[in-house]
Amino acid sequence: MTVTAAASHTLCNSRGMRVQVNPHDASLQAWWAPDRYGRMADVLGHAMAAPAAGTPGARWHCDAASDAGLELRLAQDGLCVRLRYRLEDNGGLHIDCEAVAIAPARIGLAAPAFNLHGGGMVFDHVLRLAADHYLRAAAVTEVAGSAFDFRQPAPLGARLAWPGAQPAGTLGFDHGFCLAGDGLLREAARVADPASGRELRFFTTQPRLHLQSDPHRFCLATEALDVPCGAAARHTFVYRLGVQDIDAFDISESVSLSLNK
Repeated sequence: MTVTAAASHTLCNSRGMRVQVNPHDASLQAWWAPDRYGRMADVLGHAMAAPAAGTPGARWHCDAASDAGLELRLAQDGLCVRLRYRLEDNGGLHIDCEAVAIAPARIGLAAPAFNLHGGGMVFDHVLRLAADHYLRAAAVTEVAGSAFDFRQPAPLGARLAWPGAQPAGTLGFDHGFCLAGDGLLREAARVADPASGRELRFFTTQPRLHLQSDPHRFCLATEALDVPCGAAARHTFVYRLGVQDIDAFDISESVSLSLNK
């Protein structure tokens, strides 16, 4: 049964977090989360990564909605997709995607852009990635010795200062990474904001991740889901927001709090 959807649906948990989802395009619109002092702020900005090819102009339908969950459905050109959102009390937003198609297809979602400080710049956001390789001109290259080696936590701004870190004409990262792991749900990335204490952990079942950033936001996006003809394809990913003492994050490079304004 299709549920009449409003312009946005708000998920809530016992910690006071609120996540606004647009049930018409399946995008995340806002995420209110506490900092280390309990102060709430919206840590989302406009999406940086557009949906992948295969779902242009897609309009989703709401099948079920509650305070803690939302289920959306898309039926378009022989492709049927179900999305299930679930906000847990530990700060984790689980998103399960299941798709079937009568012909080979690809499904992608607009990835949310974060600023864990709730505003200002993200140069001091500290990133750790579970990736030994990155994509350089479509070639798989080892991260060792490069600006893209985030196996140990490092600030975004410090790494952007390395030669060759930024594509020409850009002000941030725009790179793909090959993740360690065997396709099970595992932690792929962790980002912390020293000023607020907020920490974002990102889990996925996909083999690759795309990092995109500009001075005011960053985005962790998985690759599009390939759907074979007549078979079901599934993908699960989780954004988990919490608070952590930055001293426990084992930062490998210096952080300047004055930049995060």
